[in-house]
Amino acid sequence: MQSIELLEAWLKLPQKRFGRAEQVDEGCIETDCSGLINLLVQALGKGKPFRLARPKAVHYYALLQEVGTQQVAAIRPGHFLAWRKDVVPKSGDTGHVLIAVSKAREQKAGVFILDVVDSTKAIGGLARREVELHADHNGRLMGVRLHMSDRKVKRVPIFHASLEQSRHCFGCALPKKMCMCGKIKPELSTPPILILRHPDERGRTLSTVSLIKQRYPGVLVKDGEVFSAPRDASLALLFPGAQPLNSELLKKDREGNERVFVLIDATWPKARKILHLNAWLEQLPKVSLEPKAVSDYLIRKVPNEGALSTVESFALVAEDLTLGELFRSFIEQQIEVMGEDVYRKNYRDHLNYSP
Repeated sequence: MQSIELLEAWLKLPQKRFGRAEQVDEGCIETDCSGLINLLVQALGKGKPFRLARPKAVHYYALLQEVGTQQVAAIRPGHFLAWRKDVVPKSGDTGHVLIAVSKAREQKAGVFILDVVDSTKAIGGLARREVELHADHNGRLMGVRLHMSDRKVKRVPIFHASLEQSRHCFGCALPKKMCMCGKIKPELSTPPILILRHPDERGRTLSTVSLIKQRYPGVLVKDGEVFSAPRDASLALLFPGAQPLNSELLKKDREGNERVFVLIDATWPKARKILHLNAWLEQLPKVSLEPKAVSDYLIRKVPNEGALSTVESFALVAEDLTLGELFRSFIEQQIEVMGEDVYRKNYRDHLNYSP
């Protein structure tokens, strides 16, 4: 396995330093955790996540959330694992990413030991060592003790995938036949929007969240049905039929703090279930969008003229025409793959059918 061979060679270098230089030569490697993965994907000829010049841990997490898995039993040597901070600082630590060099070994119920290679300040750079992983009763990774000397377990979702997998494009997180790389410029500043995604939406070929990530790779997406309310945030729920989002007063609370808009990514029945399971969502002020045209999601049946896809809703709130253009290009590519005759036959009776 080429990635493991590269790591073994770098571990034998006489000097290993922690830093943000992302450089390796015959005598020294200097890097942080994300820089290590950047060096690996570059050496393997892979595209970096969302075509960023220097992706950070939060961006690798964004990629793995779309193409990877949380199952601890599926970890294999050469897989890379990542987690992120909910609130990403403008500089510094955004999360962590590392490489597995073994399978996870269960120590007791829900607690596993994994041999890894990573670069941290605490160990002075590149090293092979052990970390402790925690999984729920379904085997999904939900926590980590990064250093055995740490007193607390960090409770975060963790995703992983092979560095050398071939089905998905590492540049855009889409299947390679639907690659959208080079069609949009990523923005490192993210609009104040939180996406709560039903688990059934993750990993779908037609998932529009992956398009949002190409434009805003730092966007926070939480997967599940039950969520904890974010702390220290002034929230508003995007909800059909509520007060239209057409006033600056709705974008700030009474104290003048910027609103964070909560967007639920699910079918309408599943969105209702999420609302039922999360009382704090029902208590939020609600705002709705007023689209000027019917949805461009031409390969999905829309219930009415005001119904929008997640990516269209995000683009409206962010006032981002470029994201809307990317979505239209994505849909056109999907129709081209399926063939115009198939599209006409299957979708001509839909409200948003377009010849």
